Amino acid sequence: MADRDLEADLKATLAARRELGAEYEAVLARSFVEKLDHEVDARVEEALSARAARLRTPPVARRRARGGTGLAVSSIALGIPVSAVVASNLHGSDSLVGVVVAWAAIAVINVVNARERRAP
Repeated sequence: MADRDLEADLKATLAARRELGAEYEAVLARSFVEKLDHEVDARVEEALSARAARLRTPPVARRRARGGTGLAVSSIALGIPVSAVVASNLHGSDSLVGVVVAWAAIAVINVVNARERRAP
């Protein structure tokens, strides 16, 4: 029921009260309040259903909506100390290979995450 319907019901209730007299006032008022109560219940139910639908959104969709900047920044922030540890524990050309492997792993994680976000 729309606001116009409620307004029309109120006008009809007031017109009926004028025609029927004061002895029907309580019955007419109760009838209008019941209609109003049903309308309020319907609107509350609609709002709750919309909220429940938003809450049922899968976590992947919510993650996709937020973007992947956090993972990218975290990868860089954690990649630097990982590079330092790998380079200090390996010697010669092995240290370069270790750093490249560490950053390749970080890149793969970011690429997989980005593809997961784009997937329907």
